[in-house]
Amino acid sequence: MLWKNKNEFTFEGKEYEAEDTVTKCLEESRRWTEVVAAAKVETGARNQRPRDGKAWTVPENGRVKCNIGISWSKATCMVGLGWIVRNSEGDTMLHSRRDFNGVSSLLEARRLGLIWAAESMNSHKLQKVSFELEDYELVGSVNRPKAWPAFQLAEWKVSSVKRVANKAAFMIARSVTKERRYQSYVAQGSPSWLRSLLAEEDMRSIML
Repeated sequence: MLWKNKNEFTFEGKEYEAEDTVTKCLEESRRWTEVVAAAKVETGARNQRPRDGKAWTVPENGRVKCNIGISWSKATCMVGLGWIVRNSEGDTMLHSRRDFNGVSSLLEARRLGLIWAAESMNSHKLQKVSFELEDYELVGSVNRPKAWPAFQLAEWKVSSVKRVANKAAFMIARSVTKERRYQSYVAQGSPSWLRSLLAEEDMRSIML
């Protein structure tokens, strides 16, 4: 809420009373705790569990896939985030990276990553998006429409995957925490330093 309010103040000139912000934070925290607890119980749901050892696959025709990478440092409370969007032909359309400071937990980092990626897809006018990230509990929470209605967009899907299917996005995120690449960006096409990996994943996807 603080991050979103800061952005709205910076870019739109909107101001919020401190008391209103605190109230909203407390309400979101309560709902989030309830949703996560419920998601842990529903361990049998198909879209909660990551695909066991399955490599990256192209999205179905007419959709794009946005893989979200999160790399969090407990020592510095810094998180590196990255996303990469590919189409049904396996071609990279867009990729992005940014960092956040003062992130106190991996759960908070993952939630921040999903919100940031969703807002990015919205700003780029991408509607039929399949999101993938490494957190089955968060995915299970988002996919509960009654408990978490804010994320229920008709043409968006969210799924959990293991690292083998999310490697490119994770490496973009890790470049912040491990290689200290702090400059944020959004770029078209494939990142040059990941082209061999992306080509390999595309080839494997064709063979599946």
